[in-house]
Amino acid sequence: MGKTKSGSQTSRYNRLVTVFVALGSFTYGYCASVIGSTIGQPGWYSYFNLPLQGEPGYSTTTTHAIGTANGLFSAGGAVGALFMMWSAEQFGRKLNIQLGAALSVLGGALQGGAASLGMFQAGRFISGMGIGILVTICPMYLSEMSSPFVRGWLVGHHAIFLVFGYMLSGWVGYGCYFATAVNESFAWRFPLCLQVLSPLILFAGSPWLPRSPRWLISKGKHEEAWNVVRKLRESPDDPHDLVAKEEFFQTKEQIKLDAAKLAATGHGIWTAVWKKKSYRKRMIIGFLTQWGAEFAGPLIINNYAVILYTNLGETGHMPLLLSALWLTTAGLIYNPGGAWLHDKINSRRGMYMFGLTGCLVVTSLLAAMTASFAGTTNKAGNGMGIFFIFLYLAFQGTFCDTTMYLYVSEIFPTEIRPIGMGFSLFGQFAATIILLETAPIGFANVGWKYYLVIIVWCIVFIPTVYFFWPETARLSLEEIAKNFGDEVAVHVTDATEEEKRKLDKALVDADPTKSDEASQEVREVEEVTDGKEV
Repeated sequence: MGKTKSGSQTSRYNRLVTVFVALGSFTYGYCASVIGSTIGQPGWYSYFNLPLQGEPGYSTTTTHAIGTANGLFSAGGAVGALFMMWSAEQFGRKLNIQLGAALSVLGGALQGGAASLGMFQAGRFISGMGIGILVTICPMYLSEMSSPFVRGWLVGHHAIFLVFGYMLSGWVGYGCYFATAVNESFAWRFPLCLQVLSPLILFAGSPWLPRSPRWLISKGKHEEAWNVVRKLRESPDDPHDLVAKEEFFQTKEQIKLDAAKLAATGHGIWTAVWKKKSYRKRMIIGFLTQWGAEFAGPLIINNYAVILYTNLGETGHMPLLLSALWLTTAGLIYNPGGAWLHDKINSRRGMYMFGLTGCLVVTSLLAAMTASFAGTTNKAGNGMGIFFIFLYLAFQGTFCDTTMYLYVSEIFPTEIRPIGMGFSLFGQFAATIILLETAPIGFANVGWKYYLVIIVWCIVFIPTVYFFWPETARLSLEEIAKNFGDEVAVHVTDATEEEKRKLDKALVDADPTKSDEASQEVREVEEVTDGKEV
């Protein structure tokens, strides 16, 4: 059995689980984006007595209310991500998917039924906690269920469904805008109420989801873990389940090795993530990967698209239409294209740097157009500004959005993956708290100069990624350890043909759930075949 075939073997069951769990990613995208259409609905402003753009009090009252709505959502997300550092390990991935879905339903209901601005803001915070959990746990779960050679595509479903949520939010908001004259309350409440649909479906179907095999192995639940891995990798071309046995054995041995090394240091896991050099490096890189992608500006442009298009001369329904079209290009072209490219290009860091460079160039051009033509009647200049907003997404959606979640889901070993993922996604929300709180005030007071936040950051961050980010493509989650200077217990995807044959010969008749038996079989085969032709 060749390496590529064994590495990419994925069952229909695995694909169905991937698509269903990606409903959590869809939930994140819709809930994170719905504020972008909400602030384009006149009824939302009138219900809460907020001045519209251009009216007295907009820059003092309204911008602060919008900033607070985004800030509370991001703060909730930060709390949810930090909670996953403990809860994902304590209770497993599946239970936390259910928790995130439940909180998202509650937060959406509070926003859609808000009787006061305070109730609306409380719903934003609770919804933020739900999506903070989902955006952390979903890519982690998908990564732990995926084969190395198709992990880019499968984990990429997180970014694909995420932007599907963005896209639906944009079109629903645009459609509801035209209901304002008939039912002003429906126009802004319906998109907010729709937040509950996907997490409700996810919660209802979640009892049938399998638990993560890597988490099960770490808890000593070998029988259940083996049954899950076998179903994920089963194929008529693999009657002995060798691919599943390789993955199960490698995972089990790596978890055992990492636990032994950790015990030898005398540190607990919460101390080791900062005391152990390779773990500390992962924590810093994970945090900066998420922080850095957000400081490249996607949520500034997405959540405040209505403001940006208005500044460029668009009025009425046009800002909402342009925002929906912008998100549609991501949903149909850029994010699916990026997920597909990952398993073709096979360089996470290369795609990330290319995307960041594109964001830098396009944002610089957008700033120039805004500085020169915003507030004028120059249709060509303002049109170019809108073009650059659309071009920005080609780089951010294809090369950054898919990479950021995939990369941080790969770099951590099983024993610290929840801590690392939670801390990394906290970096994302910490960045969005800063950016989304300050952006409406910044655009209102300094205009195009606010784009310098994105431009300066990209100039600093791109060379940082080049010099310090290791590659993770085409390796199992366990084998990635070698690129951070740690020992790998068993090599599979990067093994030689001879090593692979030895391993398969040892595992073909072994009971994978019996650790001692499988390990002994491998040792005996290695002893017999060492120095001989296999």
